[in-house]
Amino acid sequence: MKTSELFILTSEWRDHNGRNVIVFHGISNENGPVQIVIDQIKNVFFVGRDAQLPPLNLRFERKQVQLKSFSGREVDALYFYTNYDLRKAAELLQQSGITTYEADVDPIKRFLMERGINAQMKVTGESVQKKNLTVYHNPKVEACQINPRFKVLSLDIETGTKQSQLYSIALHLTFDSQESKKVFLLSHESKNLPEYVEICSSESDLIQKFVEWFKQADPDIIIGWHVVGFDLMYLESKANELGINFTLGRDDSAILLRSRKAGSYFAFIPGRIVIDGPTALRNSFYSFEDFRLETVAQELLGRGKLITSDDRPAEIDKYFEEDKAKLCEYNLNDAMLVSEIFAKTGLIDLLVKRSQISGLLLDQLGMMSAAFDHFYLPKIHRAELVAPNVNDVILSEHAAGGHVIDPIPGIYHDVIVLDFKSLYPSIIQSFKIDPVSRLFSHIDTITTPEGYKFSASKHFLPGFINELMKKRIEASKVGDKHLSQAIKILMNSFYGVMGSNGCRFYHPHLPSAITGTGKWLLLQSKDYLHKQGYEVIYGDTDSLFVKLKPGEGETAKENGERIAAELNEYWKKRLKEEFGVTSFLELEFEKYYSRFVLTPLRSGEQGAKKRYAGLLKVNGEDELEFVGMEFVRSDWTKLAKEFQVQLYMKVFNDEDVTDWIRNIVNKVNRGAFDDKLVYRKRLRKELDEYQKSSPPHVRAARMINKTSGTVEYVITKRGPVPIELKHGDLDYQHYIDKQLKPIADSVLGLFGESFDSIYKSPQLDFFD
Repeated sequence: MKTSELFILTSEWRDHNGRNVIVFHGISNENGPVQIVIDQIKNVFFVGRDAQLPPLNLRFERKQVQLKSFSGREVDALYFYTNYDLRKAAELLQQSGITTYEADVDPIKRFLMERGINAQMKVTGESVQKKNLTVYHNPKVEACQINPRFKVLSLDIETGTKQSQLYSIALHLTFDSQESKKVFLLSHESKNLPEYVEICSSESDLIQKFVEWFKQADPDIIIGWHVVGFDLMYLESKANELGINFTLGRDDSAILLRSRKAGSYFAFIPGRIVIDGPTALRNSFYSFEDFRLETVAQELLGRGKLITSDDRPAEIDKYFEEDKAKLCEYNLNDAMLVSEIFAKTGLIDLLVKRSQISGLLLDQLGMMSAAFDHFYLPKIHRAELVAPNVNDVILSEHAAGGHVIDPIPGIYHDVIVLDFKSLYPSIIQSFKIDPVSRLFSHIDTITTPEGYKFSASKHFLPGFINELMKKRIEASKVGDKHLSQAIKILMNSFYGVMGSNGCRFYHPHLPSAITGTGKWLLLQSKDYLHKQGYEVIYGDTDSLFVKLKPGEGETAKENGERIAAELNEYWKKRLKEEFGVTSFLELEFEKYYSRFVLTPLRSGEQGAKKRYAGLLKVNGEDELEFVGMEFVRSDWTKLAKEFQVQLYMKVFNDEDVTDWIRNIVNKVNRGAFDDKLVYRKRLRKELDEYQKSSPPHVRAARMINKTSGTVEYVITKRGPVPIELKHGDLDYQHYIDKQLKPIADSVLGLFGESFDSIYKSPQLDFFD
């Protein structure tokens, strides 16, 4: 008998010899790679006890169980030996008009959730060793907690200009504090090459040596920059072309690569996880001007690629022909940049924490409805309930989004922001908003401010949030920011999941009760502050922007914390008195702006929502912050962003901007800012899918047959032109009208001025 505690990397199921087989691959800190094969379980779904089943001609067993549907209908369980039989039976019963319950639950997810396993399990049983794999067959499994240690491989390839020839493969392997470097290079000479380079006589030799090295290195996680959509797809295609078995799976199986949509790809390698850098950063809420490796590396690491010329492919071709040592150095540097970006951001640790908290495996983290199922389905079974299939849920109205208090346009002194900490989860806790609580709302009834009813005693979600809140507090105390972030992401998903058409627990009253209560809290807080003599100039979902009284700005933090504490006490008392509930609401002082501006809508005097700027005090220094403005948008030019920063700083410092704006316009027309007029926009679908419209970046992309990624272009008198082509006829008037004018008018309107009145002034001579 042997025991292993492992973190699950991949899972798959298949039917074999009349049985459903589940296979897990994981990594154990003590025993290395582990494979678990389970083939002694039956899959299940439910039907009404009163249902008369037609002949199915399938192997299954029907048993009475002490469970009911949400409508109170008693059900029986149907157990199947294969998943094929289960799916076929569900299909036949649907065609016969017989309702099934939970027939769409994935067998792997059911196996894990019913055992309370959150991506990590303890296995005990007989094992055999197959090469580098410890293999268990039908062991005892149970939940456990581990801190996995991974071998992480950063992979990067270099190809010829037309991608017809593979030049090299660079590999950077890290494990704990150790690292190894390797470059496989297409070459017949090893003279003057670094020691980490292994020469290969042909592309076939190169790929075969890579596969052999890969299996020996045995990485758990593969990372890279567009590593699925480019590197792995290229290598697989080249291997197929050359007749080489590209078997990178831990069990010597082939990889599965899929293209989902433009710029989105999926890779499945049994026993290994592939993480693409740009996708992981986006999904972890990182924001950059663009997600090119050079841009991200410069911002995070302060260094970037070794080739920075505009014609990088030609430079790589030149290195291959004339200086292969430099090509290897360039290739390896790219791989190491990715390793360092992952280390700097802690991306892998964050993804692992999200997996451990949600129960989803690393390649499923975006499936938040599945995370809700993982927690909630076992709970309702213990409450003797079964859930509907997702496709059987009847959708109705959508819940309103977060409420926004109309902004009052103006330039202000001394504004604080008060924030409801985890507003929607705390509303769920306070009013016990929960799918089962709604079903049993006649027991110990709680009524929300909008009139929705829930049970004070029959619920599961509020208790789960309580547990998560405690874990988040503990994580903050020990400085585990990734666990704290993972918990926040999961908690904040509950509202959206219960209101989505992909959730089997959907009901319109659930999200509506949450957003309706949130709106009420925001408006009632505004009324309370008004009675205390404070003006709320803006509010958005869970935040209130409050103008302090004269003289309070000197001790803004103390005043902000005092006001937040008073509001917390107010809500604690009011919710208990009016609704009989304990308040889990927590307002906190978030930040202080010494100067603050709310811009008007371009069409009138009403303020623009989710659009403001302010001067923050950070460690005694002024720091300009923009929200919803051009500065934070990746598709605005560098000129516009710099113009906006300088304009607002001058306004906040009470400087006259008229002559300065004239001077900027003058310089634009003289070509002084030509290097700052580039637009950058990402293609979000395939080029041929743009049929009804052809935006500028798409037109530019078509000129150079660019099919994915970010397009860089300028506007000329001929229209949009990619920067790779000649563009000496820039349309300066376009940049003045479309970039400078909207930014200037957003502020000038507050002074009764306009960009046109300055731009058309006789004092301005463009050709001076």
